[in-house]
Amino acid sequence: MFYSLGFAFGLSLLLGAASAGTPATDGRIVGGMQVSTIGEFPYQASVQLNGQHICGGAVIGDHFVLTAAHCFEALEPWSVLDYSVRVGSSEHATGGHLLSLQQIIPHGGYNPQSHDNDLALLILNARLNFTEQLQAVPLASAQERPTPGTRLLVSGWGFQSEEAAAEQQIDAGSGSGAGVASILRYVDVDHVDIGQCRLAYRRVLPITQGMLCAARAGHDSCQGDSGGPLVGFQEDGRATLYGIVSWGLGCANPDYPGVYTSVAAFRRWIDAQVGAWGWNALLGGWSGVQ
Repeated sequence: MFYSLGFAFGLSLLLGAASAGTPATDGRIVGGMQVSTIGEFPYQASVQLNGQHICGGAVIGDHFVLTAAHCFEALEPWSVLDYSVRVGSSEHATGGHLLSLQQIIPHGGYNPQSHDNDLALLILNARLNFTEQLQAVPLASAQERPTPGTRLLVSGWGFQSEEAAAEQQIDAGSGSGAGVASILRYVDVDHVDIGQCRLAYRRVLPITQGMLCAARAGHDSCQGDSGGPLVGFQEDGRATLYGIVSWGLGCANPDYPGVYTSVAAFRRWIDAQVGAWGWNALLGGWSGVQ
């Protein structure tokens, strides 16, 4: 997977991986052959540009969706008015609620070359009413990391394979959702030790403390899943948002784990942004996540 949505650096790595003879793989979420429902992932959101799906996201509060900053690299000439978010639906193109945005807040330290600090907070124009199909996902605390016993799931509507992504060369500026899955899918992945991940990417890019890695043979997220949630489930069934789909080399490439923005590493930044809006701009403040 490479989740630069077709921007020059990301696309060059994506095409490089495909031309190097990476095997073709099935599944929009690569290796995730089961179609899911929004009831199983009620926090899943579709970030859209001019009505077309470009990224995933996670509902984290009654006015807030967390996603990747790189989804908005092509913000110019687009404005916040061109973006929307669909929640509460298993399909990105219909159902649920399609909401406009009040503001897009990318992390101020986002670096499109290194992909460090790759997260953005979206402020919705309407307050969400939570139902069985629409829920906020709890955030990992600043000290919380996945353990070997954590079941990690990543969900989204991404491309069938890295070859399909390369052929489409979709970017955030095109507004094209062609080639992505129509129905939400998911896949199981395993946490990868950061030292092992750094070793894998030592000749590509640094793996920083703001990132975490996950992989499983033949299983991965792919282009179009960017910004989507990496959620861990403990044995007692508790769900926690650990990561945001960020970048990687190829889709399900056995030599390169998927790289995610670590929610724990940015918990203070998230809380600060949400807190500022809760005090200054939103009636009733932020309901939080339980």
